[in-house]
Amino acid sequence: MTDPQRSPPDLPPIRVLLVEDDAADAASLRRLLRASREVRFEVSEARSVEDALRRLRDDRFHAVLLDLSLEEGQGLEALARARIAAATVPIIAMASQADEDLAVRALRFGAQDYLVKGVSDAQLVVRTVRHAVERHRILTDLASARQREHYLAMHDSLTGLSNRSSFLDHLRRTLGYSARHQKRAAVLFLDLDRFKSINDTLGHPVGDDLLKVVAERLARSLRQTDLVARLGGDEFLIALPDLEREHDAARVACKLVNVLSRPAQLGDREYRISASVGIALFPRDGADADVLIRNADTAMYHAKAEHGRGYSYYSDGMNEIVAERLDLEHGLREAIERERFVLHYQAQIDVATGELVGAEALLRWRDPARGLIPPAVFVPMAEETGMVAAIGKWVLMRACVDAAAWRTRHPLRVAVNVSSKQLVDPEFADSVARALRESGLPPERLQIEITESSVLEQRGPTLATLQALRRLGCGVVIDDFGTGYAALTALKWLPADGLKIDRSFVANLTTDPTDATIATGLIHIARGLRLEVMAEGIETQEQLAFLREHGCRYMQGYLFAKPVAREEFQAFLDEAPWEDALEEGLC
Repeated sequence: MTDPQRSPPDLPPIRVLLVEDDAADAASLRRLLRASREVRFEVSEARSVEDALRRLRDDRFHAVLLDLSLEEGQGLEALARARIAAATVPIIAMASQADEDLAVRALRFGAQDYLVKGVSDAQLVVRTVRHAVERHRILTDLASARQREHYLAMHDSLTGLSNRSSFLDHLRRTLGYSARHQKRAAVLFLDLDRFKSINDTLGHPVGDDLLKVVAERLARSLRQTDLVARLGGDEFLIALPDLEREHDAARVACKLVNVLSRPAQLGDREYRISASVGIALFPRDGADADVLIRNADTAMYHAKAEHGRGYSYYSDGMNEIVAERLDLEHGLREAIERERFVLHYQAQIDVATGELVGAEALLRWRDPARGLIPPAVFVPMAEETGMVAAIGKWVLMRACVDAAAWRTRHPLRVAVNVSSKQLVDPEFADSVARALRESGLPPERLQIEITESSVLEQRGPTLATLQALRRLGCGVVIDDFGTGYAALTALKWLPADGLKIDRSFVANLTTDPTDATIATGLIHIARGLRLEVMAEGIETQEQLAFLREHGCRYMQGYLFAKPVAREEFQAFLDEAPWEDALEEGLC
């Protein structure tokens, strides 16, 4: 039976379940609740514990008034059963004055408050119910807040994965179990490749969305007994218990690398990511959680240095390799701060006229302890760590200043290699304009060299940068042409002025028919598209003769000149030693 309260009608009612088998007592309580002008009560009645339990299962109430003297299920037993059926509903115990001690005991068993039966004070009854409901709400909110606080303390707020603290607790328990039962286990340290450039060029919101995709894919790819955690940034930890064989960890690592390599669709754009994974095995690589994580981290750096290997097991000696890498990284940062870089220049020759038309700027790092370090050693590291932008700005300015100085007697163009990270930088074109303006070099004397792979990554931002460079008046050349995956497709939309045939095709073109066919095909394609074509890596007279015969006009290589420092290149301009190589080739 339900008794809807009539006043005040504008407030939501407090729904009360009255569990009372005495009709007179039930009617008295209804009258006392109805007397309230501040709160509207909606009272339902149950005559027995079973009836009350059924109603609590089927309906929603804000409070329960429970008589502890019911014939069926008397006393604290009735309270216990009601608490099980309605764990989220406050219960107010009712007892006669003679049984008030029982009501007080009920508070210790979970009742929110109690009333003495037969009370005639309406305000007391209303206040007791209201306060019980409010106290219960406060306690519930507090419990939820504590649960939320505990959750946040143990989970990553962005991805919802476990955090480092939670992972360490889990891993220590896993290792304890594995030690007792002589089981194998593994720790995987996973790091996304070149993720910093995504945040730098596309913004942190896109980076955060990609991290969520990564977290979801990792979680779906693992067993229920495995645990994945986000360590911070783009680093993740995975615990693999109960491994049958050591190479099972490699199978999991391969699976994760492959899963992450699939394109991620965010909105109307598609993004590609890759990952490197380090593996440390228990007990072979350590019996302590911190040691295993550290060794897995070391193995991950080794996998990243392998450029595409995907994963690597930890082994003795890796710590020394990683220490050397970190030392090199520290030295590179110091080199940027103190400008310990130099440019060497290699001549570019027009073999049709015998003239020197330009020079390619080649970066070297002059380290006080290591000497001259070639770019192949430090440029990949600079790209991974985000230092390539600062280095690129220095190279651009230095090359423009040098070329402007040569211009007084030798109006040459200078070619500067640009990385994919620079191409997607929206401020790169402004940096080029500033270098031209401050050096005084005419834009047509600056040639930007890009690789095929760089133009295929993030096509939209790359295309916008190249178009801005063309508007400035700079030339754009595709370097290492023929080594990429979609060179001919790129030529259809890329705003390029020329291409360079990669040295890998030049080296054997006089002895390998396949290389000869590829080289001549590239020359014909470039000429058909009215692109300037240059071959690099020319070292023999036979290569020179072959390329000249097939219409390649511009060349670069040791046959004409090795790369030399700026001061030597100035003297090289005056002496013109390349003419001897050309004259010999004509004989």
